[in-house]
Amino acid sequence: MKHSVFKKIILGLMVIILLAEAVMLFLLYRFTYDHTVQDATNSIQYAASSVANGFEVFNPDITKDHYSNQKFLKELCSGLHITYLYVIEPDVNARNETYIVTGWGENASAEFKNNRYYGYVAKGTLKDEQIKAFQGEEHVMIHDTNQYDDTLICYTPIRSYYSPESKTVVNKIKYIVCAEVSLSSIMTNFNHRFNNFVLIMGSVTLLILIVTSLILYFRVSKPLRFISVRMKGFVSQKDNFFEKLPVKGKDEIAEMSDAFNTMAEEIDAYIMKLSELNRQKAELNIAKSIQRGLLEPQSFDNEAVSIRASMLTAKDVGGDLYDYCVLDNGDVFIAIADVSGKGITASLFMSRAVTLLHQYAKLGYSPEKMLYEYNNSLAEHNPNKMFITTFVAVYHPQTGALTYANAGHNTPYILSDTLMPFEGKHGAAAGVFKNIRYPEYTVPLKPNDRLFLFTDGVTEALNQQGEFFGDQRLEDVLDSHLGDGAESLVNTLLDEIKRFTNGADQADDITMLSLQVAPETEQA
Repeated sequence: MKHSVFKKIILGLMVIILLAEAVMLFLLYRFTYDHTVQDATNSIQYAASSVANGFEVFNPDITKDHYSNQKFLKELCSGLHITYLYVIEPDVNARNETYIVTGWGENASAEFKNNRYYGYVAKGTLKDEQIKAFQGEEHVMIHDTNQYDDTLICYTPIRSYYSPESKTVVNKIKYIVCAEVSLSSIMTNFNHRFNNFVLIMGSVTLLILIVTSLILYFRVSKPLRFISVRMKGFVSQKDNFFEKLPVKGKDEIAEMSDAFNTMAEEIDAYIMKLSELNRQKAELNIAKSIQRGLLEPQSFDNEAVSIRASMLTAKDVGGDLYDYCVLDNGDVFIAIADVSGKGITASLFMSRAVTLLHQYAKLGYSPEKMLYEYNNSLAEHNPNKMFITTFVAVYHPQTGALTYANAGHNTPYILSDTLMPFEGKHGAAAGVFKNIRYPEYTVPLKPNDRLFLFTDGVTEALNQQGEFFGDQRLEDVLDSHLGDGAESLVNTLLDEIKRFTNGADQADDITMLSLQVAPETEQA
């Protein structure tokens, strides 16, 4: 049956399953990634502790003939999938590090193997995190990119050593253990895990669809096929003798048979008209649900900030996005962006963009590095040459500083004692050309200061006469509401835009985000 109920039920079931599976895959993606990174973190912490405990009384003289120690480190690397494992003697004043004994795994670079031998001094490379470990802090973590690799590193101290000069054990930290795992190996492990989960979920989904299809075919489709044949016969032979459908029992099939006997033509026409409309609407609903699921809630409060956001799409799905999150160190990340174009294509590009921004924010990247990596990732797979303007910022509650960078986006505003636009140069819009550097700026914020971020759908909103809302009107509204909180500010702008457009069609997505710094009494 071309427009059978069976196909409609299967289509509806597939929509529900695919929507649920899309949400599950998104959550599974985040869970698998976090779990993989945590496993890698646990491995390097365990490896560093194992070396520190194994060398509880470290004798530097023994390491001159350090093949047994090197073998021990290499075995740990192999067993725990560690890329680099080594012991160094730090020189805090000169910030030099002297390599005492090294080991490595199968993914280690040849340059590291050749250069990091006993007694090698790496000048000026000692990091603040290594100094913390030298001062006694356990399991100091850092993400570092150097000439050898892009790695996650754990530093931990060795708390005593044997002094050849005095021939005694000195209970003092002189050496630290460094355990590193390559981010490429972490991503390989993540991809392997995630692909296995996807394969399992796909197999289960296919099995459910097959079993459900068989049940529906024999219990629903086959009886309905008989009804359909009789209905078509009635339509084609309505002036001749027609044996009506038998009505047996009191179930839904019997009721449908009775309805077909009296309204065959109306039902057939109704199905034909609605089938295509339902399919298109279902696809748009899926896209809209997935897009909304990627965005953070429109309201957020903690002891440091209050955030309010709003997004009105010009179509069922849009190309604008906003994002925010509280990082592990308590800093607050915010972003707003606008994809070129609208509709399904812009929505797909937006979905990829917001996922990348959230990932890089959680990794602790600075705004400059965040936009650099984000632009390269988008530009690498962008055959349609779409672009996206993006503004990102990180607020540091402990210092009151806001660090930000701009990839061609509308200049946001700070509402303090006066209305101030953000200063600094814009970089190019992201997504087209790789390796673009975006300047980074820092501005101090006071308690109760507010930020207002927006897309060009605000200033380019049109009224019935074809006039733009405009930058000047936006600044006038903001200037007259300097004392409003984040929620009031967003609601006021929405009311002003609605009053200005007065029912005119919305030409572009309208997105706003306001961040309010907590009052001084709350921060204290």
